[in-house]
Amino acid sequence: MSDSLSLVITRKGLNECISAKGKGIEARLKWVSAGDRAYSPNPDQTTLVNEIQRVEFGEYKDTGAGQLQAVAKFSGPQEYPIRELGFWLETGTLLGVISAPNTTLNYKAKDGHCIQPITLDLSALPSDTVTVVVGTENLNILIDIEMMMDTVAFVRSQVIQTKQAHTQMQLSEKIRNWEEVNV
Repeated sequence: MSDSLSLVITRKGLNECISAKGKGIEARLKWVSAGDRAYSPNPDQTTLVNEIQRVEFGEYKDTGAGQLQAVAKFSGPQEYPIRELGFWLETGTLLGVISAPNTTLNYKAKDGHCIQPITLDLSALPSDTVTVVVGTENLNILIDIEMMMDTVAFVRSQVIQTKQAHTQMQLSEKIRNWEEVNV
């Protein structure tokens, strides 16, 4: 997906976030929908122009400063170019839309899977008003720095362990050869 495409927040989505903030709660972002129409989104939209499929978020990460990284997995028999993405609150309100004229964001193959990475700029909303509800299929694609550091440390420990095992095998071979000569 192009980095130049931005989320257009809908008026109803903005109003629901403002209302949630006033009540001291967070609006819950639950679904991503995909459609095959390319256009300039309008803040007055309440639906996608041609929604084909709607799924729950597979994973998300709050990157700070009003930014979220998320992933959605579209599966099933449908085949279509993804040209519009909609983001839905748990209440059924369309929070925002990503689309642009003459732009294809991704492609959902027939009977296949399409993993759609998403970066949402929610900085136009009141702070701390949106949380993401992750569905049952956690994709574990957004790996943070600590996990990567743990992985590197584990791999390094395995390299050391392999070298030690190799050294032990060489010593055992030398001892066996020594015993054959001295017996």
